[in-house]
Amino acid sequence: MALIGDRERERTARVLREHFERGRLSVEELAERLELALRARRKSDVRHALSGLPAVWRDQAAEARSGLDSVKQAAGRIALLVLVWSLWWAVTLVLLIGFVTTVVMNGASLTNAALFAALWIGCTLLARHVARQHRPAGR
Repeated sequence: MALIGDRERERTARVLREHFERGRLSVEELAERLELALRARRKSDVRHALSGLPAVWRDQAAEARSGLDSVKQAAGRIALLVLVWSLWWAVTLVLLIGFVTTVVMNGASLTNAALFAALWIGCTLLARHVARQHRPAGR
């Protein structure tokens, strides 16, 4: 016969409240099981109060998996953002080199300046649109 102390009774009561919060117990069942748990003197009394309920570690494992999934999703979004903005920098550099080359070869013209500015603004707006659609949650 293994006797238990207040700490074990309180832990059992906390576990029962968690099961109630998750919808596994009605108010009446919670009251009955809490009464059993708080009057428990032996481990068998505590086991009786928790009988028919899933182990708490299963809930904790499911929560951990959910947390890992959200971290993976956030990492994927961040990788996509880095890719989008890296491509934007590359396109900007290519446009700048193309503009400078055109100016050196043909001289400055309003048409060339407007064309390269329009291309750059279009690429910037596209990158911004994609980045806003895939930004991490909470922003």
